[in-house]
Amino acid sequence: MKLDKHTVASRYAKAYYRLAEEHDSIEEAFDNMMDIRQIFQDNQGLGLVLSDARLSASQKRPIIENLMKNFPELMQNFVQMIFDYDRMNDMELIVDEFEKLYDYKNRTILAKVTTAVPLSATQKEQLSASFLKKMDGKRVMFDEVVDPTILGGVIIEAEHQIFDGSIRLNLETLKKQIIK
Repeated sequence: MKLDKHTVASRYAKAYYRLAEEHDSIEEAFDNMMDIRQIFQDNQGLGLVLSDARLSASQKRPIIENLMKNFPELMQNFVQMIFDYDRMNDMELIVDEFEKLYDYKNRTILAKVTTAVPLSATQKEQLSASFLKKMDGKRVMFDEVVDPTILGGVIIEAEHQIFDGSIRLNLETLKKQIIK
């Protein structure tokens, strides 16, 4: 049975995370994964080239060596394994899965925050503090969206939940109550 790309990526990410835990180098592993992501984003198609069956291993080797040269041994071994198993085209997915696992283990919450106007620094701090308390998190990263149609208030979407404190929702609720 062939596994889908996300399952494969998740397995590699979990394995590397456990290995980094064993070597007490989670933060370094996370930083390295973010660097790998940047390399692949800056070099679109790199995964395809390194997985292309038309190129021999000896043709790909200089690219892999150049890719790995600035990383610590643990990361070099990981990248080499991904290359050896012909999974370089899945590297960005592996990085995404590693980041999800890292965020989960560190109770980092990724949240989309929608407001009618941009939030001030003070408002962001206050919202962050109260949201972390509610969600029992250690850190929150907001993806801010400005949408004037909500009229005011805030809508937060995180961890498959929506917290809607918008004026638009309150007006719609009031309208429904009046119509009844």
